[in-house]
Amino acid sequence: MTPPLPPATHLPLLALLATVLMVGNVLPRVRQPLPRAFLGVLLGNCVWLGGDILAAMTPDPHTQWTLGEMQFLGILTVPVAWLVLALRHLQPDPEPVPPRHLLALLAVPLLTLALILTNSQHQLIWRLPPGGPATWETVQRLPLYWLTVVGYANVMLAWGAARLLPAWRAARGAERHQITVMLFAMLAPSLANVAYLLGALTLPGGISPVPVFLAAGLVPVAWAMRHYGLLRVAPLVHRQIVEQLGDAVFVLDTQGRVLDTNGRAAALAGQPAPALRGRRLTQVFPGWPDLPDDRRVEWRPGDQVWELQGSTVRNARNVALGQAVVARDVTARAHEHARVQRLANEDTLTGLGNRRAFEADLARETARASRHALTMGVAMIDLDGLKAVNDLHGHAHGDALLSAFGRALPGAFRPEDRAYRLGGDEFALLLAHSAVEGVPAIHERVAQVVRDVQARGFPEMDASVGVAYFPGDGQGDALVAVADARMYAQKLERRAGRATQRA
Repeated sequence: MTPPLPPATHLPLLALLATVLMVGNVLPRVRQPLPRAFLGVLLGNCVWLGGDILAAMTPDPHTQWTLGEMQFLGILTVPVAWLVLALRHLQPDPEPVPPRHLLALLAVPLLTLALILTNSQHQLIWRLPPGGPATWETVQRLPLYWLTVVGYANVMLAWGAARLLPAWRAARGAERHQITVMLFAMLAPSLANVAYLLGALTLPGGISPVPVFLAAGLVPVAWAMRHYGLLRVAPLVHRQIVEQLGDAVFVLDTQGRVLDTNGRAAALAGQPAPALRGRRLTQVFPGWPDLPDDRRVEWRPGDQVWELQGSTVRNARNVALGQAVVARDVTARAHEHARVQRLANEDTLTGLGNRRAFEADLARETARASRHALTMGVAMIDLDGLKAVNDLHGHAHGDALLSAFGRALPGAFRPEDRAYRLGGDEFALLLAHSAVEGVPAIHERVAQVVRDVQARGFPEMDASVGVAYFPGDGQGDALVAVADARMYAQKLERRAGRATQRA
């Protein structure tokens, strides 16, 4: 008849059975990085529990001690596996841990395991009692034990928790629940380990309660993996989408402080995500505008153009939890729009405004002059001799004449005055805040431009000018008509003069 199992093995055996079932649940997905990390935690705990059970079943103290030493294979690897699990969980697109990183994390556990197995030769980890068999109650743990076994394990656990906690604070709904499950999976055994080391909590037979608490904490994780896709799809789906967006995404709390960002947002700020947390966007970006809820706002940092949109995030009770801000780089689109607008309002030959631009600017300047009781002038200019240039030298030479005159004309006037080519050989000037007494000066400036262009190889050309003023000469089309009439009067006068000279 098989002897009954010692009472000390009952809880560890139940925990081992639960852990083995979880291993079976994870194995079909072991090719995925996250389940593989979870499997590492489970297998480490199996070794730990198995050693406790076998040690409790054997009466030989030397065998018990040897089994206890072998348990450290699990004890030392569980914290590393859990850290890897936490880090993989936070990745938007989990990938296997690079071998060199894994070896770096396992370097201390492997060295510690080697020192434990050879402790009888150097006694660096613990000092065995003189005479009598060694037991965990009588062995003297040395500083290196506390540093490598206890300290390093707690550093791994704290590191994982430190990475999960900011994500937990920023998360809502199902994602927060999932991170809570992961934190609980390590919090319970960590507290049990503290109590065990202080002598406040042990299982029957002096067995450590840590692997039993660990198994209990891992059950919700395994259950959620099976039923809700925890660690396989959710909560990674939305993070993966957000990370792969070309837009910058900022998650703010109700005070406007940054809780989380995606990689594009960190790149826009020129700072890593951890450095942005807790800061306001006005502190990160000079000139950051106010964002009315669900309205697009244009933001121009330097030569870039960004379209910003903020949306308040609310829970099921309609309580505001914070704000999500999406910043989209629309620089190319804005520049293309500006280029199209420029082409629609620009004469391609001279670079001056075209008739459309002239009419729009005339209406705007007239309204402003009327509002502030100012005068403004319109000068209409017609080139003489263009037909002769085209006939003698070809249209390319005529285009060169138009280009030379158009590019020289603005430089003869004030920066606030604007020049336009209306088509053919017709040009115009809008003269802001210009007084009627300035007509002779306008004629002289145009004459100087004519002389400069003539000196560049166009001796045949000349120009006729007519100037009209708002409000005395009317506004809009009437103002242009007066300037046109005066320009044609000068043209006719010149023709008459040339005819007289020939006669």
